[in-house]
Amino acid sequence: MKPFEWMVKRTPQTEWIKGRGIMLWLAFFFIELGAGTFLVASLYSNTTAMVAGWIMCGFIGGGLHLAYLGKPLRFFRIFLHPQTSWVSRGLLFVSLFLLLGLVGLLTEAAGVIVLADIFAFLAVIYGGFAMAYVNGIPLWNTALLPVLYTVSGLLGGAEVTLGFTIASGNIARGESIDQWTRALLAGFLLLVIVYLITVRYTSVTGQASVRLIMIKLSAAFWIGTVGLGMIVPTLVVSASLIGGIGSVQAWVLYAGVVCGSIGDLTMRYLILRGGLYNPLVPTYGRPQESL
Repeated sequence: MKPFEWMVKRTPQTEWIKGRGIMLWLAFFFIELGAGTFLVASLYSNTTAMVAGWIMCGFIGGGLHLAYLGKPLRFFRIFLHPQTSWVSRGLLFVSLFLLLGLVGLLTEAAGVIVLADIFAFLAVIYGGFAMAYVNGIPLWNTALLPVLYTVSGLLGGAEVTLGFTIASGNIARGESIDQWTRALLAGFLLLVIVYLITVRYTSVTGQASVRLIMIKLSAAFWIGTVGLGMIVPTLVVSASLIGGIGSVQAWVLYAGVVCGSIGDLTMRYLILRGGLYNPLVPTYGRPQESL
């Protein structure tokens, strides 16, 4: 894009997905996956998965988030504006989850773990609300985005917890978690379809974003999100539904978990990469092709 076209044509956002923005993309993913894993694992008293979720959220996701800020020693200032900033609220949620989660893991106190679960859920929903708050990007500025991210985070958490449960040999408990996975996967598939259709017909800029995702970024969308993130997990849960989870080989279940995580990561990349600002000068007609 030429400098004189900035915000005159539909302008791609780059701050959250290019250069240092790659760290924020990964931070959102690992924070929500880790918090979702801790939440689901705590319901089944799977301490190993809870620890893994805490590490993913705190060390990987939190570390990347601090690195993205550029001046980690000043990050405490972000906590000062929770009344106006979703980033401030999000880091507050994540910090309280990590603190309570650590205390819960060390003491095994049920009340503390319940409180940690509450803030884990808030950490899962944080990223979607932070993006939906951006009015100038129609792909993000929809109430469906926080719902999609919430279901995606819980689905990833259920899949990771299922992997740890199967590794421990607890097939009976794995059956129960697998039921969660089926329900969340069905919700995820439906939400992705409804989300894209809704954005497509909301505005011309929304239409341009959907075209960018499905056509110009088609390899990532059709292979990563649809193929690995939807079709492979659907085949795995269908096999477990027919013959029970004990009839499915462990490596197939692990492959489903890995593919589901790749699909979630790819979907988040596409939503960040496909975000286009509405032009300051109104335009009409078909979406501009020169993005």
